[in-house]
Amino acid sequence: LRSTTHRVVNPPRELWHTSRFSMPFFLHPRSEMSLACLESCIDADHPKAYPDATAGEYLDERLREIGLKK
Repeated sequence: LRSTTHRVVNPPRELWHTSRFSMPFFLHPRSEMSLACLESCIDADHPKAYPDATAGEYLDERLREIGLKK
């Protein structure tokens, strides 16, 4: 299965020699939850970058992108 988008943060160079471990944490809000950008984050210099969507719409989009849904 293809992995969904995720982020990894590397430690500072001085800690590269130390052991690391990762722990998955999966969370998805209720399908009807709005993922709209907060109005306080939008202004003339910072316009909205994406159309409003719900959590369910976003999940459907991601599943289609990774080929798990048609």
